[in-house]
Amino acid sequence: MNRRLLLGLIFIISININAAQHTPNIVVSIKPIHSIVSTLMNGVSKPQLLLKSNESAHTFHIKPSQLNLLSNADLLVTIGDNFESGLSKVLRNIDENVRLNLSEIKELQIYDFRDHNEIGHDEHDEHDEHDEHDEHDEHDEHDEHYKDLHLWLDIDNVQIIANKISQRLIEIDPSNKEKYNTNYLELESKLSQLKEKIQFQLKPIKLIPFAVFSDTLQYFEKSFDLKNPVVITPYHGARLSINRVIKSKNKIKNLEIRCLIYGPENTPKQINVLAEGLDIKVHSIDILGVKLDSGSEQYFDLMKEISNQLVACLE
Repeated sequence: MNRRLLLGLIFIISININAAQHTPNIVVSIKPIHSIVSTLMNGVSKPQLLLKSNESAHTFHIKPSQLNLLSNADLLVTIGDNFESGLSKVLRNIDENVRLNLSEIKELQIYDFRDHNEIGHDEHDEHDEHDEHDEHDEHDEHDEHYKDLHLWLDIDNVQIIANKISQRLIEIDPSNKEKYNTNYLELESKLSQLKEKIQFQLKPIKLIPFAVFSDTLQYFEKSFDLKNPVVITPYHGARLSINRVIKSKNKIKNLEIRCLIYGPENTPKQINVLAEGLDIKVHSIDILGVKLDSGSEQYFDLMKEISNQLVACLE
């Protein structure tokens, strides 16, 4: 009888222990950061990815299933309120203790948006470059007081981010502290190796001028000491005006630029209008890596792909 009672108590205690060891529910907004969190949580659990489609974080409309993810999150990792602006109304209702806004990490290198572009800007062009759909974006997320938040394109930033997220995971789930620390150290080493490989790959083309359709590669350019590009439009989503086309083509011709980088948001018509009559190669770069499989390798595949596209365009 005593033996049965003892076994029963052990069973109850084991249930309580398992219940106490709650697997943390971590939600991450975009794929590159989700990749980093996936590596940190390897062997513990898998984080949830909020923005799985190719919808922009700036104009994203949240679905009921995603609202459910947020309501059950132990930690929500986002870039910042001015980046995931499509989620701004929902995020305001999330407990601040649950959220980690990466752009608020003081140790990070955060850049201002550069001047409207390298080819010149005047009042007429400013009014001409936006249609009614673009006006909301101009005032909401591209105001001169806001920062350029494509901060994951700097590997040094990502190492700092990984450290901060690792600390938060340990706070939430101290029982797996050793695993998180081990994963972080392995990730830190892997990120350092990635940076060295890309530096080596880009070294031969560092001084070659190029053009970018939208000003989204600033962090990548500066972290690898690339030559400042000619920027056609100040941000993705800005309409390509006639005035801007003329100025861009003149600048490209004068500098003998042979490479134009564009993003998935740019239409074939936009690229053709800009490249017509120019001896120039065009290559696409998706700074989010939307088409890449999510998971631990996504960030590494993304950074390698950006480097590969730049080399292919500039060599």
